[in-house]
Parts: sequence; C-alpha cells; structure tokens
Amino acid sequence: MAPSLGNFALWLSLFFAISQFFVSKSNNLKLIKISVNGLLISSLISFFLLMFSYVVSDFSVLNVFQNSHTTKPLLYKISGVWGNHEGSMLLWILVLTIFNFFIFRLYNKNNFKLLSKTLETQAFITIGFVLFTIITSNPFERINPIPENGLGFNPILQDPALAIHPPLLYIGYVGLSAAFSLSVATLNLNNNEKIPWYTYMKTFVLAAWIFLTIGIALGSIWAYYELGWGGWWFWDPVENASFMPWLLSTALLHSLITVEKRKSLKTWVLLLSILAFLLSVVGTFLVRSGILTSVHTFALDPSRGIYILIFIGILGGYSLILFGIKSKKYFDSNYLTFFSKEGSILINNILMVVVCASVFLGTIYPLLVEIFTNNKISVGEPYYNSTAVPIMIPAILVMGVGPILAWGKEDKSKIFKKILPGILLTLIASLIVFLIYQSYSIIGIAGIILAFWIIFNNIIILFKKIKNLSLGMSIAHLGVGILILGITGSSVWQKEKIATMKINNEIQIENYNIIFEKVNEISGPNYVAIQGNFLVYDKKKNIITQLKPENRFYPITNIFTTEASIHTNLLRDLYIVLGEGDPNVGWVVKIYFNPLVIWIWIGVLIIFLGGVVSINTNLKKLKTLTQ
Repeated sequence: MAPSLGNFALWLSLFFAISQFFVSKSNNLKLIKISVNGLLISSLISFFLLMFSYVVSDFSVLNVFQNSHTTKPLLYKISGVWGNHEGSMLLWILVLTIFNFFIFRLYNKNNFKLLSKTLETQAFITIGFVLFTIITSNPFERINPIPENGLGFNPILQDPALAIHPPLLYIGYVGLSAAFSLSVATLNLNNNEKIPWYTYMKTFVLAAWIFLTIGIALGSIWAYYELGWGGWWFWDPVENASFMPWLLSTALLHSLITVEKRKSLKTWVLLLSILAFLLSVVGTFLVRSGILTSVHTFALDPSRGIYILIFIGILGGYSLILFGIKSKKYFDSNYLTFFSKEGSILINNILMVVVCASVFLGTIYPLLVEIFTNNKISVGEPYYNSTAVPIMIPAILVMGVGPILAWGKEDKSKIFKKILPGILLTLIASLIVFLIYQSYSIIGIAGIILAFWIIFNNIIILFKKIKNLSLGMSIAHLGVGILILGITGSSVWQKEKIATMKINNEIQIENYNIIFEKVNEISGPNYVAIQGNFLVYDKKKNIITQLKPENRFYPITNIFTTEASIHTNLLRDLYIVLGEGDPNVGWVVKIYFNPLVIWIWIGVLIIFLGGVVSINTNLKKLKTLTQ
C-alpha cells in the first residue's frame, strides 16, 4: 500500500510542478499558493513513504531489496533511502520543493513579477527532475515474487558522517537553483523595474554555500577515517563535482557583497549564479551517468546520463542565450581600483573561476580522451596540486588583505600601515612553527605563512571592530586561515610507516612507541571483525592511549572493510589501520602521524559559524523588503 501511495504522490508532484509553471505566468496568487503547497506536500509524502518502506523492510520495492537488509541498523535503513541513485533523486526533488516554498514566502506587491518568474523557472527545473525520476529512476518500482530479504547496503557507506553528507550537499546544490532562477527572472525584468534582486539572491547563495561547505567537510572526514589511507582529500572526480560549485558560489557570494555596497559587478553576479547551478547539475550527470569510477558513484545507466545531458543543454542554452541578450542593461562602467575592497574581490573572483576551470578540465579531460580515442587515462593528485594550488596562493594573499581595504580608492601608505601588524605577527608565528617542526619545503613555507597571514589580519579586524565590515565574512575568513594551517601541517609533516607485525611486536613513529598487544574477534549488528589492540607509549614510557583498528567482514554483501582507529589532540593525530594477516605471518599495519589535522575540522566549523552569522544579518535585510 505505502509504495503505491508513494508512487501516486510522485506523479502528483509532477502535476503540481506543471501547474505551478503555468499559473506563475498569471497574477493569481491563490492558484500559485495551491500549486506551491501541493508540490511541497506531495513530495514530502512520496519521500517519507519510501523511508517507511525501508524502515519496515518492504522488499516488494526493488529499491529497498537492492539496498537494505533486515539486519541493517535503523540509522542506515533510513540513510539508505538516499544512499542510492533512485532515493537520492527523490531527496533532490524534496529539497527543490522546500526551497520553492521559501521563495514563494517572499512574495509582496513590490516583487510580484520577479518572484513569479523565479517560481516559473523553479517549476521547470522541478518538472525536469521529477520526469527524470519517473522515467529512468522510479524508487517505487515493484518486484515479484517478493524476496525474503534484501541484498544489503555498501558497508563503506554505513557511517554516521556519510548518513547526513548527501542531504547537506543537496541543500547546497538546490540552493544554487534558487540563485539560478532569480538570475533568469532578473534578466527578464524591464529596465524601469528597480527591485533589489541581489538581496533576495544573497540569502539563497549563503544557504547553499554554508551547506556545501559543511557537506564537503563531512565527506572529507568520512574519507579520512573510513577509507584507511591516512588522508582527507584525494581529488576524486565526484569530490570535484561538489568542489566546483563551491568555488563558484564562493566567488558569487563575494560579488554579491560588491553589488550591495557599490552596485558594481551585477552582470558578473548574474553569470556566476547561472554557471554555479549548471555545474551542480553537471555534478549530478557525472555521478549518475556511470561514466566515472568512484566509491561515491551510483549504478551504471547510460540512459540517465543522456537525459541529464539533454536537460543541462536546455537549461544552459536558454539561460546563457538570455544572459547574452539581456545582460547589457546591468553592465556598469564603474572604475574598480586595484587597491580597494571591490578590486580585491574581483581579483579573487577571477582566480576562483580559473581554479574551477582547471579542476573541471582535469575531471572532464579523461572522459573526452576515452570518447574520442578509446584510451583510458587518469588525472590524479599531481595535476591538481600543480595547477589549482599555485593559483590559490595569490587568492589567499588577496583574501588576507582584502577585508582591511576600504571601498573605493585609498592612499597606499594607509594600506601599508594597516597591513604592517599582520605582516609582523605572521613572520613571528611562522618562525616559531618552523623551529618546532624543523622541516622546510616550498609548500610548507607558503602554506604556513599564508595561513597566519589570514588568521592575524582577521583577528586584527575583529579586535578593532572596523566599520562597514561584515562580521560573518571576517569569522569565515579566520576559519579559512585555520583550515589552511591544518591542511599544510597534515600534508607537509605527515609521517607514515607500513610494517608486518606479530603480537608483542613494537614500532616507533616520531616520539611514540606502539606495541601490538593482541587481536580479538568481535561481532557487530551485521558484520564480524578482527580487532587489533595497540598500546601507545610516549618517550617517558607512559601509556597515552589504546588504539583498536578493525578489519571487518559483511557476510550479506561479502565485502571486507577496514576501520581506522585514531587518537587526536590539538597537535597531531595517531592513525592506525589493520590490514590482512594471521598469527603466523603477522598482520599488515599502517601507522600515520598526521600533524594539525584537527585544525582542518575546527577551521570548517568556524567557516560555518561565519556563514550562519552572515545569513542571519541578511535575513534581517530581507525581512524589511518583504514586509
């Protein structure tokens, strides 16, 4: 019964989306309200009925059969709803309808035309994704005869961080759809209609950027402790699919500030808002077409890829042609000085776009080579580190000084006086760090100096409470500096040891002695495991901690996984992975000493807080516009 109702609600969502598309062209607010509310309610019903099917293990639903099992813990039954292609598309639709509802809530007599066109565009996007789900990816497809149990769920994905990772990313992706729709609506306005569209757009871009940031971070944390390779980012194509919209949304966010303050870069903002969402849909294509190989990708089905590619072509073709025709009226000839806040924002924007383009090329190029030559090549970490990282260095330099600069032209001697304290503090702190670690490299020197440059400049800004400054932006920039500090430390000073160890063997890494004490056999809710017990001593022979990595086997899916064990403090992580082995030969053990890793996650948290402060400020502005 529940699957049939869920399928009916999905078709009902299509009906209300089509209805919204047509009634948004009218001036009938009552009909628009019925369509918007109907779309939200029907998508909610559809999504939660699929979730109910997972919770009760209804294996008459093909999607539940393929991705669940009666022994799976409840949390992963629920997260299994969006841990597969079909269910994730239902979640995408639900988030679309939620944003659609919030756009509708902004209606008033002054912005009726802008928001009507925005809802019309949102309806078109929703129709596209609902049709895609119904035609190629219906999560309520039935199976007969009904099997007694399911096939299980990829155990690598059975993790709390990854359980909430996709919903956060989807909020980010779909938030950019609102910016896209507002951009299309703005380009359709008449010249005499003076509506502060950028204030409406900024709220949705902030929301998208915040959730993309925290979603990407959770994905990195999951990769760090789940994949067992000691790192937190490996330029996986699917990671790139979320990183590229984040780069453009970061540039878009800074440009919107310039539009608010100086009424400059309007055309640039409209273009960025279109490209950022198109890249989100490109990410969907990459993940769901089956053309990429990754732990993140879903089932192979070329028909899905073709559909999304056509949909991208329609959205991109229409919006970019519209931009080419209508954007001239938003072009301004305001002169931007290099040594000004708006000048620094424009420079950073250009650099962000160049980084995004280089990541896009590295992601797409192997696919193009395979299509045209039938040869497979891979583009890995060396390419991205040699292209994206050097471009980011000047961007970070500008990020450190930009907030200190004034809007408009300013005397260069005043600028130097402002940045001098930051320069001195940066040099002192960098010297202390290198004296502690006594290891030097070009990347290490650049990373540490840039990190402290941003940290101290933003601390000075917050301490002085400089006028006309965004508190949220300064907090977020401070977080970026701390993030860079963690990235640099964990990349430059990481130590790794791989050894075959028997019980009572000892190994040393940095100032720690690690003894392999024993091995235990343990059982989980849907797995069995070999668990190693390692005692960690400091140089004074005091026990610091016990680390218990596991080598798990999931009998339902016949998959082995490794579970790293990590001891963290503010200076470093001790990270142990237990590989294959036996009592006679010993076990393969990987041990990593990762300095400053915790500061990556602290930095992300501070960035998130900065975003929350900013969105709270912007919501107050928005409230005055909609009253």
